[in-house]
Amino acid sequence: MDAAAQTAAGEHVGGAKPAEMRRVALVIGNAHYVKGNALANPINDATDICNALQRLEFEVLCYYDVPNHRAFKQHIHDFQVRLGRGVAGVFYYAGHGVQVGRENYLIPTQANIVNKQDIEDETVSFGYVMGALEEGQSDFNLVVLDACRDNPFRGFTRAMTRGLAPLTEAPAGSIVLYATAANERAFDGSGRNSPFAKHMLANIGRPGIPIEQLIKDVSRGVQDETFRQEGHRQTPFSYGSFTGEFCFAGCAAPVSAASAAQLKSQEEEMVRLRREKAQLEVQIAGRNGQSNSGKEKSRKEPPLTASGTPKADIPAAF
Repeated sequence: MDAAAQTAAGEHVGGAKPAEMRRVALVIGNAHYVKGNALANPINDATDICNALQRLEFEVLCYYDVPNHRAFKQHIHDFQVRLGRGVAGVFYYAGHGVQVGRENYLIPTQANIVNKQDIEDETVSFGYVMGALEEGQSDFNLVVLDACRDNPFRGFTRAMTRGLAPLTEAPAGSIVLYATAANERAFDGSGRNSPFAKHMLANIGRPGIPIEQLIKDVSRGVQDETFRQEGHRQTPFSYGSFTGEFCFAGCAAPVSAASAAQLKSQEEEMVRLRREKAQLEVQIAGRNGQSNSGKEKSRKEPPLTASGTPKADIPAAF
């Protein structure tokens, strides 16, 4: 599959508050590797994350099966130029990634890696991604790597270390989230999505959830599910230096079910009172109309004599 992109315009409102940040995301899903093991879910994961972010008013760049490091870096560049002050940036990658010499590399689908020297020429280092984000100078960056899958290159293993290398630091204002702990393997999953993507999707649209709480909830869900299904806990791990506030679905606290029911009851009572007031005003207007009609009639009809005939008007004597 050729790399394809989708974009959706997000709201652009300047300022530093999280709710006012312009939102931009780059999402890449690599699954159909020519020289390595194919993966079942990254295309589904990337597609579903893209759709979720679009619903949350992100401008989203979505790419699938990026073939080589040149295309990969071009997509990163296109993402970087959209970053800046007053922007929240999200980079989400699902696919193969490897650790070589304590450095992490993201692998395009047509990478041809035979020896250690090929790594630099055929892949994109994670340091390159982080450098682009740092140059972008956004108020907030979230980097999500669901890339700690099995080694895709069975013939080249001596220089590779299991999983991804731990980070020593993250750029200011950034959080980096691994689908599993450093030097560990992430499960691809047997359903439509990986366990990690599944729980990201389950939590990303919840209103009033700060990013730190979202990470905890995702981690808890992933650990519980993988322990039930695999007998081993996959533990997402985060690195960060973000001290601000960011919520995917807005930071306003959601209204509880009881409060919502109370508000609905109050609204229904107001509607009933307004209806009764309108009916009462109609009744009062009707009664006033009848009373005025009777007075008008009594003014128009001349008084009667004792015999019942109208009393004639007698001109006044001068």
